[in-house]
Amino acid sequence: MSLEHHLDQLISREQEPVTIDETLRRGVEIILPDRSSLQSEMEQRKVRLYLGIDATSPNLHIGHTVPLRKLRQFQDLGHEVIFLFGGFTSLIGDPSDKSATRQRLTPEQVEYNMATYVDQAARILDFSPNSPNPIKIMNNAEWLSKLTLAEVIDIQANFTVQQMLERNMFQERVQAGKPIWLQEFSYPWMQGWDAVAMNVDIEVGGKDQLFNMLVGQTLVRRYKDHEKWVIGTKLIEDPSGKKMGKTEGNIVNILDWPEVKYEGVMAWPDTAIGVGFELITSVPMEAVYQIQEEVLPQTLEGTSGIHPMELKEALAFRMVLELDGEDAAVYAREEFDRVKRQRLLPRRIQEINVHADSSFLQILVDSNLAPNETEAQRLIASGAIYIDGKKETKNRNWGKSDGTIQIGTKTIRNVRRIVLQV
Repeated sequence: MSLEHHLDQLISREQEPVTIDETLRRGVEIILPDRSSLQSEMEQRKVRLYLGIDATSPNLHIGHTVPLRKLRQFQDLGHEVIFLFGGFTSLIGDPSDKSATRQRLTPEQVEYNMATYVDQAARILDFSPNSPNPIKIMNNAEWLSKLTLAEVIDIQANFTVQQMLERNMFQERVQAGKPIWLQEFSYPWMQGWDAVAMNVDIEVGGKDQLFNMLVGQTLVRRYKDHEKWVIGTKLIEDPSGKKMGKTEGNIVNILDWPEVKYEGVMAWPDTAIGVGFELITSVPMEAVYQIQEEVLPQTLEGTSGIHPMELKEALAFRMVLELDGEDAAVYAREEFDRVKRQRLLPRRIQEINVHADSSFLQILVDSNLAPNETEAQRLIASGAIYIDGKKETKNRNWGKSDGTIQIGTKTIRNVRRIVLQV
């Protein structure tokens, strides 16, 4: 297959019929207890599976699309799929892979965050009324909020404190003298009880959820007396192997403007191109394997005849096309070219209203260009801040008419249009 054909194929809508083999391999890190027994089960009957998502933010991000795509494959194969809201577990906070306790949410915050989850997930899943295989939507508050104290103690009796403390993030907290709260010990069995309450055969989740999913496997075996398979999907990771996500602040949201998503993918390292095609697109796996095993290595070596940027642009285009449509993908590509290559401001800029006496420091934090004042101070001192295209290295009050503030000069995401309040 020629490289030119590769690029044409990668930005097209070409897809292949879903197969059981691809469903159990594409984007999958691990299946427990094993892949072969699950494949045999799926060949004999329709299985019941779910993906649970806690409402810790009003936004789903691109990382969520990896297990969502896995659910869509099962949906297309005709299996019974459940999209589960963690309405109750969101109040507790999943400690997985966290070096500090999650901030506790109120029921009102959880309800607000969940309000648009179905619409966001519909970019991947088929929630249409005429779907040949409708997806069931559930909320774990339906059963977790009704457990009695006796039932809670019976469930907890299946696990030991030592098992919980084996988790790396808990060990790190102990060594660092950071607290581990009792409700964090409760989170895994609460997630595990979801599998019992819904009596599922399979749970799908990122590989960082493996501990929690295996807790559910234990509980299903005891309370339902049948097997529960765990499918741990690959994560979108940075070059150091750390997950990219909302907590880490280096991934884009599904509802972000198409050009922001496009820019986000273009910021990925070249080495992530191959796994990107596998995880966040539906490009046929035959083409993905060839990219991963032949095209990308040759491109990185400079022997393929194309630049890594071309492959990455194809990845960004295809990702936006599948989430937002072809017109949006074309717009995003054009916008990236305007901003990055022509050094123009983006055509769409998020606005923020400020008073004349607002400082650059305050504006950076209030507009989410910086997570806190310390980082805002660092950005200003390092010369990364531009006001109307001119570098600023000192903090002062805005004190002027409307304008722009941005991190760097070639950015779509990190620019704000300042509207002066009278």
